[in-house]
Amino acid sequence: MSILITGGAGYIGSILVRELLKKGYRIRIMDTLKFGIGPIKGCLKSDNVQLFPGDIRNYEDIEGALEDVEAVIHLAAIVGDPACAVQADNALETNYLSTMRLAKKAKDKGVSKFIFASTCSVYGACDEILTEGSELNPQSLYAETKILSEKGLMELKDNQFNPIILRLGTLYGLSYRPRFDLVINYLTGKIITENRALIFGGDQWRPFIHVTDIARSFVFSHENYEKMEGEVFNVGSNSENYQMKDIGVMFEEIFPEAEIKYIEEIRDSRSYRVSFDKIQKMNFRLTKTVKPSIYEMKNWVIDNDIDPKSPEYYNYHP
Repeated sequence: MSILITGGAGYIGSILVRELLKKGYRIRIMDTLKFGIGPIKGCLKSDNVQLFPGDIRNYEDIEGALEDVEAVIHLAAIVGDPACAVQADNALETNYLSTMRLAKKAKDKGVSKFIFASTCSVYGACDEILTEGSELNPQSLYAETKILSEKGLMELKDNQFNPIILRLGTLYGLSYRPRFDLVINYLTGKIITENRALIFGGDQWRPFIHVTDIARSFVFSHENYEKMEGEVFNVGSNSENYQMKDIGVMFEEIFPEAEIKYIEEIRDSRSYRVSFDKIQKMNFRLTKTVKPSIYEMKNWVIDNDIDPKSPEYYNYHP
């Protein structure tokens, strides 16, 4: 029996596949391969990996991908506010309706584990420290589709089907499918190429988490399923909640010659400071922090002569 990873060739998935392979799991990767096969090419040499090119919007693809599967880790989605905003109907179809079709079919087939990638952006904008029970305040269609999916999954709960919902913090860091449309990655690329960057506002809170730790959280949830099933978990660390002006200081220290300006105008209204007590009580801990990871990305971009402005590194490129 295999673990099905939807979106397995993506930013998170390409790391998650490798993390699971290290532990000897059999993996089935379902992905449209919109960004190519490169992120997972090295994994396909393993006898424990099966590539299933497919689209979660396609009922026949879902049916085939779920054959002989014991667990589903559902990552596939149109990710990010800009990408969802420019294709609203497709975002609703992909992120919500297809999630429900996948979950219902998995339940019908007796799949015992279903882990869903949600987001802390469902909290939107709030001055309080936010727990899994806090009021949701979405500021974007992307967040709304995740809330709809969370509610739909919880309505499917019964004695045999108890999904785990992981609300992921703000991602950053290197992956086999690199992205430069995430705030820390974007600022790193911007400063390297232009030696300057703008930070709008500065007081906004964000809970940051490295993509490798996100991948680890899915492995952790799979291996501790009986203790976590049927629950929602914020994924991150209390110590990694930062205001954007704190992130700006890190960039000033790493790039002392760069011009970093703080602009009063706020272009993104989201601000959320999140409690991760619940998952930390399960003994899940992060292995990476922001500042060393900026250095890591800086060195990777320079050493490999990467162009951070290339469209291949963006989920949506205007």
